[in-house]
Amino acid sequence: MSGEFVTRAQAALPRLGATDKRFIELVLSDPEAVVRGSVTELAQKAGVAQSSAVRACQRIGYRGYQDVKLAITRDLAQRGEQEQELAHEEGIDSRTSAGEILDRILRRSGRALVDAARTVDPELLSLAIDRMAVAGRVLVVGNGTSAAPAHDAAYRLSALGLVTTYPTDVMAQHLAARHLDDSCVCLVISHTGASRESLLAAEAARAAGAFTVAITSFTNSPLTRVADAALIAGGPEYGFRLEAMASRLAHLGIVDALFVGIAVRRPKASTKALDVMADITIEHSL
Repeated sequence: MSGEFVTRAQAALPRLGATDKRFIELVLSDPEAVVRGSVTELAQKAGVAQSSAVRACQRIGYRGYQDVKLAITRDLAQRGEQEQELAHEEGIDSRTSAGEILDRILRRSGRALVDAARTVDPELLSLAIDRMAVAGRVLVVGNGTSAAPAHDAAYRLSALGLVTTYPTDVMAQHLAARHLDDSCVCLVISHTGASRESLLAAEAARAAGAFTVAITSFTNSPLTRVADAALIAGGPEYGFRLEAMASRLAHLGIVDALFVGIAVRRPKASTKALDVMADITIEHSL
């Protein structure tokens, strides 16, 4: 099953305590039991107290067990369509044509993007847009598999006229973060939220007074604990596809949302900057 609950649970699971994890893993293994049963029954089955079961639901972003039940009910209602997609995607091997591989991978990529919309907090996204739209300077940080979406983010923010820097050297990132102040924003993109180099830059930016935005895949990581606005969009592992590859699509989707949000917050400045970008594009076209 895919959907809201599974996406939120998978994003939170790696950092949950043993008791919370035991209850959430039970729910993931048999989501229909949640619809049929009570929190008392499921807590007993998981071997945890009822209060612990409720807290586990709260720690993955719900107000309580009843909210989890409603989310799973919605997800199960869509399961027929999901099962058809999964059946269509299974069985890729050396005999599968390139066209079929493309079709199946893009279907899963599309679902990863839909699921991401359920984990990003819209209030935090709005706050990040507001702060970035008026920032004196934006520092963008991303390493490893997150370097590509970070580079794209820096390029697009620059296209809107924002003063944006994107150092590729980790020491240069750390140094640039130290030079920020409370008028600045540091945008850090990290799949795991535990990359030492990216975390050092985020901590330095926060200490310097900058507003720190994180785009990451897990709800409780060293990076989310540092960030003022943590935008969570993860992706499950898909066979030959690396988990970070699936999540990268979702992270690029968040970058798109930031770009559009900033553009509409400052329409005159954005239009002027994008006109300049259009002129430059023409100059570089044959």
